[in-house]
Amino acid sequence: MFVKLPSAFWLKAVLKKVNMPVRINIVLFGIGNTGSALIKKVLKEKDSLAESKRLDVRFPVITNSSVAFFEKEGTAFAWEANFIQFAIPFKMEDVLNYVMGNNLENLIIVDATASPSLPAEYLDFIRSGFSIVSINETLQFLPDNFEKGIKFLADSHGLGYAFLQADGNSAQLAAGVLLDAIVKVARKQNALAL
Repeated sequence: MFVKLPSAFWLKAVLKKVNMPVRINIVLFGIGNTGSALIKKVLKEKDSLAESKRLDVRFPVITNSSVAFFEKEGTAFAWEANFIQFAIPFKMEDVLNYVMGNNLENLIIVDATASPSLPAEYLDFIRSGFSIVSINETLQFLPDNFEKGIKFLADSHGLGYAFLQADGNSAQLAAGVLLDAIVKVARKQNALAL
């Protein structure tokens, strides 16, 4: 006997009604000071995020400029040890294949790099269903129409885009600003019922 499972839409509606946290999957580019501080902040505030904001923030993919850690189901999340032990060389299509292969939803790219080449991937990320939160300082040197185009494309896909400029050199402050932006973007892409 087969049981018909509820559609994803119906399941989301039920979860919202019973106040279950909504899982937000962050693909983090950049684990320098700011990226590391963001992970630590999310882990420290995990219970508070679940209770007050109804968010279950996960980092299924964490990258630096040359290698990526892809979360495996059932593996304890000790990100620094996992990254050192399990990170592998990657290409951008590896990230997209992992996300699609694992049916991840509520996707947000966080660009915590200073890479001048990563913003060139933003259009493809949005077309693939990712919202984007960036603190990449190289964006401020691009033409205004670049950011306007990214924002327009994100809006037309029902996704979010935020470019943040870090005030000062405090990684902890930058992590707080990033987390606030992640929550706003998650709300925009209708992941949360307010």
